This record gives sequence, structure tokens and C-alpha cells, in this order.
Amino acid sequence: MLLISFVMAGTAHAHKASDSFLYWQPAVVDAPGRLDIALVDLARTVMLDGDNDGQVLWGEVIDRQASVKRYLTSRLLITSEDQECRVDWRMAGLTQHSDGNYLVVEFRPDCFDSTIIPSELKYNLFFDQDPLHRALVMTRIEGSDRLTVLSPDQQTLRFAEVPSVWQTATEFIWEGMVHLWIGYDHMLFLLALLLPAAVRREKGCWVVGEKLGTAVKDVALIVSAFTVAHSITLVIATLGVVRLPIDWVETFIALSIVTAAVNVVWPFLGRRRYLVGFGFGLIHGFGFASVLASFMTDTSSRLIALVSFNIGVELAQLVVVAAVVPVIFLLRRQWFYQRVVMPAGVFVVAVTGSIWVWQRVPL
Repeated sequence: MLLISFVMAGTAHAHKASDSFLYWQPAVVDAPGRLDIALVDLARTVMLDGDNDGQVLWGEVIDRQASVKRYLTSRLLITSEDQECRVDWRMAGLTQHSDGNYLVVEFRPDCFDSTIIPSELKYNLFFDQDPLHRALVMTRIEGSDRLTVLSPDQQTLRFAEVPSVWQTATEFIWEGMVHLWIGYDHMLFLLALLLPAAVRREKGCWVVGEKLGTAVKDVALIVSAFTVAHSITLVIATLGVVRLPIDWVETFIALSIVTAAVNVVWPFLGRRRYLVGFGFGLIHGFGFASVLASFMTDTSSRLIALVSFNIGVELAQLVVVAAVVPVIFLLRRQWFYQRVVMPAGVFVVAVTGSIWVWQRVPL
């Protein structure tokens, strides 16, 4: 029943987390700052869709730019030696990131010139509406790049501080973990692969696994195959070697959930589920890359961030495995689990995946 509740809660969430992208480059004197904000996020705070047709056009953004600037001024504060700087905002256009249209806002604090760099920036956009919102930050000062993440727990960017390799690594390890845990489609796919580890379907009957060691070995093969596969595509997609349309990636991720769920009851893919994990892991890797691909196109520290993000995803997977496998192994002999919880859970996973396929398929 816990699985069913989890799935039903997840149906209301999209896969892609709420992100904005913040760039700071003092060498660009006229506009050292740039902020890319998802229109879908901004529209929850500022009424952008003037004609209520479900689409936000550039003209509508311009019509509401005074409201947008007021919101930004109240939520993004730049200081220099404890003195607040007035910020000049400019609506620079719309751009595309992996999950849709973003408003590009260029900004310049009045305490900035060729010899003075503001001391810190405080970011508080959307956190009250979505505590999972993140601002991915890239700063380039004197040819040196750094990547960091701003969140409800860490809202301040200090320009003079250069984070160590360890700081960058720990930030992106945590973001990788969060990305998996709030990516309900990835979680459901992983759970659908794990469920048959203790109870599987053979010739129309539920067969109970006898040895925990066998189940652990089976799970280890599946998770390892999934890990290797999505690591490959995460790297090549983030580095720009190969990129696929995100709409189709999200559709195939949803389709993989349906396939894995159906395979629990009718194992048409055979018992080598690690091959299934590998095959669909290649697609899921493009999904993981959606949060990083458009952000790390040209940064010297992207390798650290990329490896750390991937490690975070793997650690989050291990937490799921450690939580799920012992429970299903302890319950595997219970009639209620075999006849009610297991089939109902698989049914809800399959239905949820089918709904996502319908919602995501490009028309």
C-alpha cells in the first residue's frame, strides 16, 4: 500500500525539477549578470498569460515586465561591503532549455565597474512556492569558472570565494541524489525492476525467492547495468556529443515504466532483467542529463560536477535498494502481499506510466 500511495502522489509531478540558470561574468561590462527563468515558474508568481490561452508570448512578457522586475528586485539582492546595490534589469528575450521556454534577464548592479566587484548575491526566487527549486550558478572571473547551486538552505553566493573541488563535488553529489528522489518516473522504473527480486511470476503463478543472497545478486546486476548505461548517456549528452529531443526522451522513460511493470506479471522480456535495466538505462541517462546539458557546455569544472552528480544518482539508487529489497523479501511469503499488494502496486505503476506516455508524447 505504501507503493500505491507513493505512485498516486507522484502522478501530479513532472519529471523535470524546477531550475533557473544564473550566470555572472564581470568581463561583460554592460551586463555582467544573466538569469534564465522558466516561464512556467514565473507565471505562477506574475500573471503573464494576458489572454488566458495557455501560452506565454514575448509580447505578453514585455507587457508585464514592470511586475517581473518588481518581483526580481524583491527576491534577488546584490550587496557590496554591506551596502545594497540597485540593480538594472533588462528583458533580453526568450531561450530554450531542455524543459521549455525561459525568460532571459540581463542585469547590472550600480555598484559594479571595471575595478569593483560586488561582494555577494542573495537569491530567493520561488523557494516559498517550491522548496525543491534550484538555481544553477556559473561564475567566470578572470578566466576561472566555478559551478555551484543555490537552494533554500544555501541562498547566498559570495563572489570572492572560490569553492574547493570538495565543495563543488559535495554540492553536485547532493543535487544528483535529490534529482533521483524527486524524479518519480526514474524511481518507479527502478522499483518495477526491483519487485521481482523476491517474488516473480512463472507459468501463471507467483514464485517466492528462497535465498536473500540470490535476490541481492539479482538486484546488484540490475542496478549495475542501469548505472553503467545511464552513466554513458549522461556523459555524452551533458558534454553535447549526442542530444535527443527531451519530449521523446521523457516519453520513452514513461514507456519504460509501463514495460517494466507489465514484465513483472507477464515476463515477456525473459529473466535477464539486467539487460532490460541496461537498455532502458541508456534512455534514462538522457533524462538525467536534462538538468545539466544546457548548463555545462563550456565550463572548466564541468567534469567534477558531472562525475559528482552521477555519484549522487548512484548513492540515491542504493538508498532505494537498501530500503525496498529487505521489505519485499520479508513480505514475500505473505498471501496478502502476493495476491493484493504486489498486483495492485504493479497495476498502479503501469497505469501511471501509461498516463505519462499520453501526456508526454509529442503531438
